[in-house]
Amino acid sequence: EDLESILEDTLALSIPSNHLLRHYRSKHESLISFSNKNFYDSKLLTFPSPDDLNKKVTFEPIAGFYDKGKTRTNKNEAIAIVEYIQRHLHTGNKKSLGVVTFSQVQQDLIEDLLQELFQKHPQLEEFAMHNEEPIFIKNLENVQGDERDIILFSICYGPDEDGKISMNFGPLNRDGGWRRLNVAVTRARYEMKVFSTLKGDQIDLNRTKSEGVKGLKEFLN
Repeated sequence: EDLESILEDTLALSIPSNHLLRHYRSKHESLISFSNKNFYDSKLLTFPSPDDLNKKVTFEPIAGFYDKGKTRTNKNEAIAIVEYIQRHLHTGNKKSLGVVTFSQVQQDLIEDLLQELFQKHPQLEEFAMHNEEPIFIKNLENVQGDERDIILFSICYGPDEDGKISMNFGPLNRDGGWRRLNVAVTRARYEMKVFSTLKGDQIDLNRTKSEGVKGLKEFLN
């Protein structure tokens, strides 16, 4: 049988396994707390942050819609993310940036809008290029292994123009979709901003049995 990952193959062969217990990437406990609770049974040893009352994961509500029938993008989320990047670079902030999207088409849209911004303001592109780590824009399927100081996350999916919500969230619906969600939400060292038209209470778990979609609902909540 073709199993979903190399990890699943090795577990099927009963190769001895150990959990890695220390989380090295996130410099603030709130950045790993969701995954620690939902995917690691709270086994990860994290290092308490001196400012634990201040969460470093923030929800940025976007008044937009998911263009389900045509482009399959959420333009307002993409615009909000590029505007954030513009402000970040304009202030001379040296913290590195990464953008994670749920889909390839949303990734492409943000890349196009960012390129338009750099064409209008070449000095911002020059500043970005001189940073130690370049800005990346990746989707759920190819962001494994990447990390940046600040991660901007575009959910993309949500109500369409008529306010209807499909329970199709791309790779999240497939077997092992929760793993992709786990990868996506653990890329940040210092801060993560979640740009979303969709809210957790709009996801109806009676319409899907996907563990990945269930995880998304809990994450947004």
